Amino acid sequence: MMQAAKVSAKLTRRGLSWRHGYNPTMRISSRFLSSSSASHVGVSSTNGLGIQGEVHNCCQQDGGDAVLSRENKRRLSQYLRHIPQFVKIVEVGPRDGLQNEKHIVPTAVKVELIKMLVSSGLRIVEATSFVSPKWVPQLADANDVMEGIRNVEGARFPVLTPNIKGFEAAVAAGAKEVAIFASASESFSKSNINCSIEESLRRYREVAVAARKQSLPVRGYVSCVVGCPIEGMVPPSNVAYVAKELYSMGCSEISLGDTIGVGTPGTVIPMLESVVDVVPIENLAVHFHDTYGQALSNILLSLQMKMKKKQLIF
Repeated sequence: MMQAAKVSAKLTRRGLSWRHGYNPTMRISSRFLSSSSASHVGVSSTNGLGIQGEVHNCCQQDGGDAVLSRENKRRLSQYLRHIPQFVKIVEVGPRDGLQNEKHIVPTAVKVELIKMLVSSGLRIVEATSFVSPKWVPQLADANDVMEGIRNVEGARFPVLTPNIKGFEAAVAAGAKEVAIFASASESFSKSNINCSIEESLRRYREVAVAARKQSLPVRGYVSCVVGCPIEGMVPPSNVAYVAKELYSMGCSEISLGDTIGVGTPGTVIPMLESVVDVVPIENLAVHFHDTYGQALSNILLSLQMKMKKKQLIF
């Protein structure tokens, strides 16, 4: 709590506010700016909760730390009353965080990283991906990583499996949970995994069937849920369609990823509303990058929508 208070105090001293965090028109490429109606959704949501400015007022400077008065604690509690008491965190750093590193990280370092993450209290750590080394050289040591963490207790270690071949290799390496990865952007799907959205879904149905036969849980990812580096804005209906397909094929959890970090509450709200119409909210997670400083705002918004599963990628 004290660390959170210090962060809050630091933000206050820098003149930042929740209004800034909820501003959907920050310095983001015009392709990703919210429409006026979408912007209104984000801002009016903030005003309605009374958070804007009030969180600022809750912080009183005292020796460099932020101290909450009894009255301000009551106010803050009122504003955050819709946030769930429990949040599930899925750490994806050893896979998603390392896969694009230019220099190959030694296997021993990866194994030690995973052990340190578990020792920090994290209970779900995505360990690696069983993808072709041709496409992701950084993760060519997937088998060795799995061997290195075989005896680590107190956590689950799902792995990414892009196709049935990867799934079979993962199972042979001892994986007990797998994940599959689809995109809400047609262009990104073709660029990233060399196939259309429909082709990727056909692959994943095969993986899902194989996993079900072995009673292995399957987690689904949807990328580019707000914006695509190629197409720009991604319609919420696209995200809802892919999420529904993943859920229908047996994914117990669907993670909605803002792959390039352009999401704001003004664009995240319509996306989430579209998805919860077709997938139960208890089966959804969110994955936000902090590229433009919006991740925490988007997480707060998701929490207020009763989403209990989070990934925060900086």
